[in-house]
Amino acid sequence: MIRRIAAAWGTNETSGPSELTPMKRIAYQVLVLLALQLASHARAADIPGCQQNELLGFVPESEQVQQHRQFTLPTISYPFGTKLQSYEGGFELTLRVNQLGKVACYGLKNHFDEIQALNDQRREVFHEMQNWRYVPFLRDGQAVAAIVTEVLSEQETLKGHKQVPTVPLAQVHIGLRRSGCFGWCPSYSVDIYGDGHVVYVGNQFVDVVGEHRYQVAPEAVAKLANSLIAKDLWSMRESYRASITDNPTYTVTMQLGNQTHSIEDYVGQSVGMPAVVTEFEKEIDETADSESWIHLGHSAVTRLKQEGFAFASAAGGALLNRAVANENSHDDKAMLELIQLGVPVDTVSDDEGYPQEKHSLFELALQHQRAPLVDALVDKGALRTNGIPDQQKIDGAFRAAIEGANLSLAQKIWNAAGANARPAMTFPDRGDEAQSPPQQSPVTLLLAHHAYELKNWHALEVTKWLEGLGCDLRAHGADGTTLLHIAAEAGDAKLVRYLLDQGINPSTHGRYGPALGATHSEDVAMMLLEAGTDMSLMNDAGDSFRKFSEYNHWARVIAWLDKHPDSRKAK
Repeated sequence: MIRRIAAAWGTNETSGPSELTPMKRIAYQVLVLLALQLASHARAADIPGCQQNELLGFVPESEQVQQHRQFTLPTISYPFGTKLQSYEGGFELTLRVNQLGKVACYGLKNHFDEIQALNDQRREVFHEMQNWRYVPFLRDGQAVAAIVTEVLSEQETLKGHKQVPTVPLAQVHIGLRRSGCFGWCPSYSVDIYGDGHVVYVGNQFVDVVGEHRYQVAPEAVAKLANSLIAKDLWSMRESYRASITDNPTYTVTMQLGNQTHSIEDYVGQSVGMPAVVTEFEKEIDETADSESWIHLGHSAVTRLKQEGFAFASAAGGALLNRAVANENSHDDKAMLELIQLGVPVDTVSDDEGYPQEKHSLFELALQHQRAPLVDALVDKGALRTNGIPDQQKIDGAFRAAIEGANLSLAQKIWNAAGANARPAMTFPDRGDEAQSPPQQSPVTLLLAHHAYELKNWHALEVTKWLEGLGCDLRAHGADGTTLLHIAAEAGDAKLVRYLLDQGINPSTHGRYGPALGATHSEDVAMMLLEAGTDMSLMNDAGDSFRKFSEYNHWARVIAWLDKHPDSRKAK
């Protein structure tokens, strides 16, 4: 294009318009700049938008995407005062990455299935996208195209720079407060002072509650203060609030001498808050070792010992219950140390607002597969009352072990009970409607799909073992659910395959319909389709299922549905 402009003006792109009059020279330069801008946009078109069928295929886990990404995701910046509102805190792109690791095309729908508007800043991303590279994604040892979702941070630039007060470290105070939410968000605060003094206060949905004081290295506080300066946090707005509800509020407080600046972060990145604020919040937590208090860790136990905490008290028992019940707490050694320090073990969970039934500490340990604690509690007589096997405790423990889907723990309870006190193979099932009297359902229906994320999910092994003990794999629970529905919702392809091989009807009606409508796994969906699920029994004869499959990029399912257009007709 530049060559054509040069020819039209009687010059060339290498010699320049040296012989033109000053006015013509300016006009020529303007045209060249416009041509360069148009060429830049033309290059962006080299990567086209995806067609719907191009957004079907293998979807790697987000952790895998991070490992394969060979570039730094760009941040999109907007002038100060730009109104931003993005529910995910950024520009969400769905990319088709080819077998070579290059971006082949992009989709603009976000996870709400809404097309995101483009602006000049977002279009600039398309120029960079041509250089994005991923390590090729493999499936069954072969490089395959992958459907990848990337969220690019969008931020408002600062109005200007504000000078940070220069004070000695002793006059530095940095704090972070995280509020609750409509859910189970950890609510706590930490205040860090220049001399290394820290005050942690746990409020709700944390393992350690109350106020606790301790020391960290002053060098760590100095590093945090330097980060404050490097990130230019002193120049940022005092509040970044999104117009949505039910989320936690995070407040960063920076006091330097007699001057204070605070930043309120309420889903702030969705309205242009720079990502460095979130990074600084994490740095505060790391400096204060907040994690050890939120999810009980060894360092928190050590500090509790130093402050003279009364472990052999009701507060000690409540602490252990919270830690054992917290699915995000993983330091079983720290929990075991509490038991060794004399924490009461005969307590019942106080729920802390969680919508769950009350369970004994022993049952919680079994549900969450905390084997070291289970062994210690068995030794302390968790299955006995006054030295005699307690059938109620045995039955409760056995059910909890089944809920945890861990074969070795279930068998441990079975064997510990002995031949004269074997656990019951059914449980009183009231369903969602709390029916009375309760239905007696087989314990296989206690396999909890949420336990699928646990390290040792043994649902198939537990099922086979319980089947050998007489459990009916075809049974329906009080709310209509079946083991096939539980397996499908958990995405447990091996268990689904086993149940189908036992002759269980894939169209079996559960709480809402066939198991096909419960799964989030393409492998499981394919098994159920190929096994002959009657899609006419599903809501709107499967129309929503097709949309759901497209939304989840399920290429094999869509191909199967296209190949079997009559699959939605009643059989």
